[in-house]
Amino acid sequence: MQRTKIAAIVLAIGLVVPACQSGGTPREPRAGYGMMGISPPGSPARTSLLGPETFPCRTETGDGGSYTRYGVGRMRRGGLEPEKLEPDHIVIDGHGVNLHGARRVVDGGTIEMEMDEDYFGPTVLKGSAGATVTIELENEGIRTHNFSVPGQGIDLNCGVRARDEVEVVFPRSGLLSFTCKFGATSGMRGALVVKG
Repeated sequence: MQRTKIAAIVLAIGLVVPACQSGGTPREPRAGYGMMGISPPGSPARTSLLGPETFPCRTETGDGGSYTRYGVGRMRRGGLEPEKLEPDHIVIDGHGVNLHGARRVVDGGTIEMEMDEDYFGPTVLKGSAGATVTIELENEGIRTHNFSVPGQGIDLNCGVRARDEVEVVFPRSGLLSFTCKFGATSGMRGALVVKG
């Protein structure tokens, strides 16, 4: 019995050592990172066992499949059974919105915006008419999110751990809504509001 155990250990060592020395099994392409089926950036700043720290967002292709393929389905988010709005929600342009802060921005400035489960933070950006602002988007949620601004050709899908930036222009007056197409009916909306 002792000889059988020793033989098994020797065999295991004999298989593991050559595999480690030769580089082991070939690496598979990292196409599944970020729940988006995308490849990681060329030279990520930091990597872990889970891959790069962040991924780029990508423009919506119009096939509509990116969310249904990688998300949790229409029954959970923004579809047949949307999530309940938060108790302190507000109404913007006739739609319920989960409010996670308001910030004033300046023309030519930059602001960070968190995309999380069913909200944008900050939710409302206040600026002057016609101001151009860069928004640094970061998906801190556990599902794919989207950032869409109707009329400005902005429609980005941001997978898990995605980070990107987009330039938006404030309207001449009033407000301009932005949404997450996947969570809009669950309160994931916001607005660019013109303030004097």
